[in-house]
Amino acid sequence: MNRNEHCIFSRSVFGRLLLGIVAAASSASACGAQGDDVQALEPQPWPEAETVRALLRADAAAALADCRAPGVCGPGGPPASAAAQPARRSDDIRVAAIFGTAKRLNVDVVVNGSLLRYRAGRDDPIAGAAAMDAYRLLTIDGACVRLHRDGRDHTACLDAGGPRP
Repeated sequence: MNRNEHCIFSRSVFGRLLLGIVAAASSASACGAQGDDVQALEPQPWPEAETVRALLRADAAAALADCRAPGVCGPGGPPASAAAQPARRSDDIRVAAIFGTAKRLNVDVVVNGSLLRYRAGRDDPIAGAAAMDAYRLLTIDGACVRLHRDGRDHTACLDAGGPRP
């Protein structure tokens, strides 16, 4: 083998190695420049954030202006119009079922969507989502039920011809 051929081969390898190092260094510097651009492109806070805060403040102010809860309202107290409590709207009372024997007659009553079960001879409901101000059972008269709450009597009757689920 000729000595010159060996040197030419070595120079070629050395040249490629040098070219690779230069290329790597230039790409690394380009990546560093892109890194600066990436920092400039970091996500900024949402522009709507202030809008949401403004809406929440407005909602809170409206709630406090119409505040009726004692201990929560501001020092101004509730407005004069809120002082007069509106009359309680009438409840939707429906008799769902009357079943049992004469001594253990039960009645299922739906009051505003809540099912309550009463038993003849007991005032309060024996089952269901009974609230503190639940209706009290007065009597079961045939297909009708008389209930009492807030000093008023309410009568509801079983609708035998009504739709069934």
